[in-house]
Amino acid sequence: MISTFFNKNFYLLLIVPYVVGLIGILLPVSRSLFLSLTPINLIFSFILVMVEESKWLRYNILGLIFILLASFGLEYLGVTYGFVFGNYSYGKMLGYTYLGVPVIIAFNWAMLCVASRSLVNLVTQNAVLSSFLAATVVTAYDYLLEPVAIRFGWWAWDNGSVPLFNYGCWFVFALIFQLTFRKVPSVARRSYWMIFIQAAFFWILLLM
Repeated sequence: MISTFFNKNFYLLLIVPYVVGLIGILLPVSRSLFLSLTPINLIFSFILVMVEESKWLRYNILGLIFILLASFGLEYLGVTYGFVFGNYSYGKMLGYTYLGVPVIIAFNWAMLCVASRSLVNLVTQNAVLSSFLAATVVTAYDYLLEPVAIRFGWWAWDNGSVPLFNYGCWFVFALIFQLTFRKVPSVARRSYWMIFIQAAFFWILLLM
């Protein structure tokens, strides 16, 4: 079964795509090609995290659907009207767009919410405290991601800089999304490693 394969090869499947992608982006001759593969890597990351955390996510299907739909709706309001996060627009590197929003963005929101919850569950399983900490992790993730995304044309802010209000909104909505989880694992799985792998990936790209 696919879940068995993913379980046995989790770390290999986690690390290899980002190492290969990093090398491909660092090399000028292959940079454009590997940047164009960003949405494929993100959807694979989503699948890997969902399979890894499937034992508790099956109790949270409605929560996941809410995160997918609500995050897409928030992004739509942002790119169309400048509401919520501020005035920004997406580039062409994130794949298929609908109403100006790359569809992969909603899946990345869901992946990040799940992986961050897995991380904070190493510390606490209190519903409110873990939701607060996970929202903090998500916001810190965006803080690291923003300069990378701007540099490689994933999205751009109209005034050229990221408004502080953006991070406040990330925290608030990430907290709401975390509170939609009805049941969380008693023992943390390994999906939190996705946070560390992506953070290292972004940090190295920033040093280019």
